Amino acid sequence: MVMWEITKTFRFEAGHRVWKQNLSCSRGASLGSDCVENKCVNLHGHSYELEVTIGSKSLDNQDMVMDFHHLKSALNPLIDQFDHSFIIDENDPLFEVFKKLNKDFNLKITAVNFCPTAEALAKYIYDYLKDKFKKAGLLNDVFIKKVVIWETKTSKAKYIGEML
Repeated sequence: MVMWEITKTFRFEAGHRVWKQNLSCSRGASLGSDCVENKCVNLHGHSYELEVTIGSKSLDNQDMVMDFHHLKSALNPLIDQFDHSFIIDENDPLFEVFKKLNKDFNLKITAVNFCPTAEALAKYIYDYLKDKFKKAGLLNDVFIKKVVIWETKTSKAKYIGEML
């Protein structure tokens, strides 16, 4: 099968905390790590790098999967929302504190309904873009192949979509 794909990279700065982190009982704890300090429950930030790959079985009338400009336009509102914000789960015990800080000091927070791990953010971005494509009537022509989000230069998560 002949297929084309394109990848667009985005960058944003954001803070978060993995409020559910408990290394002593998480998957992989039995691998022998002696470190059980739950660092990511603390407030911290990342210089995120996001890679979005879309594909198609055919090219459009301009010999493209999609112009990079359109992919960028679709994701820029979400990137702008995340950039320089604190991404916090509405179920986080600190959520109400952050809502008050936002109100009192106009701090930028982005409330989500999941613990903002790299894996969950990748899925959230995938779903956001899929909804945009669906509303634009593009899902018969292109599909979102994968969303990769890098938290650091050595740590990334990937969400792989379903192919048409």
